[in-house]
Amino acid sequence: MKFGKYLEAEQVPEWEKMYVNYRALKRLVKKIAAAREARLAAGASEERTSLLRRASTYLGYNSIGIQSDSGSSPTGGPTESNTSSVGPMQSVGGPLPSPPPVLARTHPMPGSPTTCQRILLQQQQHEQNEQGKNGTDTGDGERGYCADAGCTSCNHFNSVVSATPQLALSMSAANSGRVGTVSADLAHSANIKLPISAQDTLSETVRRRSRTPIVSGDYMTDDEFNTQLHERMSEEQEFFEKVEQELAKVNDFYRQKQTLFQTRLDNIKRQQEIYDTMLGEELEASALMRTSSIDQGRAMFSRVAAGSSGNKQREFEPSTQLRAARNRLKSAMLEAYRGMELLKNYRVLCYTAFVKALKKYQKTAGWCRGTDYMLGRVDGCYIATSERLNAMSAELEGMFVSRYAGGSRSKGMEKLRVSAGGGGGGSPSCVFRCGLMLGASAPLIARAVYEANLLANEDRVPYHRQLLQLYGGIYLILLFAVLFSLNIMAWARAHVNYRFIFEVDPRDYLDSWQFLEISSVFVLVTSCVFWANFGLHIDRSSYICIYVLLGTLLGALLLPIDVFYWTSRRWLMRSLWRLLLSGFYRVEFRDFFLGDEMCSLTYTFSMVLVFGCASANHWSDLDDVCDTTQWWSNAAFLMLPNLLRLLQCIRRFLDSGDAFPHLANGAKYASTIITIWLASANRIAGGTAWRSLWVASAIVNSCFTSLWDLLMDWGLFESHSKHRFLRSELKFERAWIYYVAIVVDVLLRFFWITQISPSFFSFGHKFHQATMAYIAAVLEVVRRFLWNFFRVENEHISNCGQFRATTDIPLPFNLPKPQDEARVAAAFRNEFEHDYEAVSVASPRIPNSAPPSPPLAP
Repeated sequence: MKFGKYLEAEQVPEWEKMYVNYRALKRLVKKIAAAREARLAAGASEERTSLLRRASTYLGYNSIGIQSDSGSSPTGGPTESNTSSVGPMQSVGGPLPSPPPVLARTHPMPGSPTTCQRILLQQQQHEQNEQGKNGTDTGDGERGYCADAGCTSCNHFNSVVSATPQLALSMSAANSGRVGTVSADLAHSANIKLPISAQDTLSETVRRRSRTPIVSGDYMTDDEFNTQLHERMSEEQEFFEKVEQELAKVNDFYRQKQTLFQTRLDNIKRQQEIYDTMLGEELEASALMRTSSIDQGRAMFSRVAAGSSGNKQREFEPSTQLRAARNRLKSAMLEAYRGMELLKNYRVLCYTAFVKALKKYQKTAGWCRGTDYMLGRVDGCYIATSERLNAMSAELEGMFVSRYAGGSRSKGMEKLRVSAGGGGGGSPSCVFRCGLMLGASAPLIARAVYEANLLANEDRVPYHRQLLQLYGGIYLILLFAVLFSLNIMAWARAHVNYRFIFEVDPRDYLDSWQFLEISSVFVLVTSCVFWANFGLHIDRSSYICIYVLLGTLLGALLLPIDVFYWTSRRWLMRSLWRLLLSGFYRVEFRDFFLGDEMCSLTYTFSMVLVFGCASANHWSDLDDVCDTTQWWSNAAFLMLPNLLRLLQCIRRFLDSGDAFPHLANGAKYASTIITIWLASANRIAGGTAWRSLWVASAIVNSCFTSLWDLLMDWGLFESHSKHRFLRSELKFERAWIYYVAIVVDVLLRFFWITQISPSFFSFGHKFHQATMAYIAAVLEVVRRFLWNFFRVENEHISNCGQFRATTDIPLPFNLPKPQDEARVAAAFRNEFEHDYEAVSVASPRIPNSAPPSPPLAP
């Protein structure tokens, strides 16, 4: 893999702008190469003439059909003018190596100009074969060489090897300016020094640079570098100026993030000390209450302080507050360590990018001493010399291992380290299984729908319409799950950090193919039950199948057992619980995102009422008894997701105090609630007045929600954007996708218009009202599927703007200010002595030498 692609794949998405702009440096190197080629092109004919003269010299000819201006010697050797002829490389990159001395010949060798030119072509072909065999990178068009006439002590890119008699210098019009190896046909006794390949030179230079001191005088001073740089091409000056800018940017960002993690580590250490103190005090009190032996209490406290977690758990159980504090501290340590690892990766990638860019420059321009100087700047910069981050991570590792891994370093590091994430391409077997299950489900669904609509089923299964609605509600959720796996694939490919946005554990999460495979299993199970319900001609008790299906799906999803992706299922259950109790919890992105998803599944919510009515009436006379579209309670179920979102908006306003956008967003959901209520009134009460109010409310709501989707949720129509009507930064490559999504989103927001005149929009075909409602529900799921792409993308861009790649876990204790510590300490001691006064009378208290602890944070 090319380093540019590797850098793009491995970089932290939120820090993308703070990495070395490797592409810009490569473009500048290409500009340098183009400028050099332009200078070389002016003297191509003179260089070819010089090369042919050299070939004739090697072969012992006086000339090969090219008349020299000065003539030639009688012996066939070159004259003074021949040997002093210089190609254009001398004026650009430095002098060409001198040809080797010609062997003395007693008689001329037979030959002709055609033979000599053929040898040159064979030489060129041999050079290309050798480059391919050795894996030489010729993509930049230059091999490493030194352009400095006096460069004899450059430690970085002037490493040379003595050529054997089989090696000689060759240059031709096809590869002018490049140094390569040639066949033995052109030299027999030449002793020429050739540069090592650039890649080998770089690795060897880095190793040598780290293990041997630099010889005095090898590096240029700042004044010497600036003086020589001023004499070189403007493109090279631009390149070094860009390197300096990138180096300053990387160093500043690295210092900033390192300081941030140092602050977090200091807070965690102080909080851990407070936790240890409070744990020890609880242990003392517990020991005093169980026994009056002071020595036994001290022994137990010593074991806990030493980190003997196994004995502590067997002999002492902390309070609920301390257990919650322990979990928070553990999560904070894991997240802080993950951030430090991300910063380490940032340092390595940036350092490597600088070295790679300078390597490409040296291969193109050949200025060894300038490259050597800049490599010295890179080696001496903060990201290359600072060991502070390593010390911080080592300290955090020791703290975590001693307190949360029972002293076992292997277990502790297994919990701390984040494995390489998936989310890319799935394995062939996984793709095959997903395709097989989804493909097998399609004919089962088609056959079941056909059987359900046969007139003969009216007598055998009189409640088939309600069953179809219930299965339709289940399939909406499954369709949503399948489409959401495609969302995850697109986010992973576009380097959108959805795991951080949804607060998923980066050490244990579902990638896109795992999510699709689980969804495919549920689709296949549902399809089999659906087909069995209608295709096997079961008697009137076939409604039992829906109970079996619901029990299977809910059991597999909510069963609290550590099997079948328990971590992901627990995340979903916690998120659903927080959603149901909206207003009681602080609202995070995953909370209101899940609430928005539920707003697109209102059809499934209404099926809960149908299922309850059918079960209460024993699945008989459902058409007359369970027409829920005429119930006001059905409107309540339809409004429930929007009501939860309204509560979340109010809670966000109370937490932040920002009326915009939270109250404005709440007004959007309030308008949706009003529209649903008016639609139900129009359906139940009827009349022109209710119909007019519903249409007017629906128009206002559709305009409101469409504008909010485009402007706030997607962040489009940004002023002065380089993409018309979009925004400046797009994570998805093709801009036309955004324009299509804009049109589709607005059209589907106004799909309710089809309910005004169903026959008109169905082109004269008669559709049942339930069928039209289900089509609208499916299209709403598709609209939400498109909405997901750009909503999460916009949130990711917002995180990138703030360079937020880790979560600042709230710590459990409120740390008091230094002037308040004495007052808090006295209050805590008084409370502790009051709680255990009876125990203190019965037996002497153990002296408490540790400082008191502040109260738990809410």
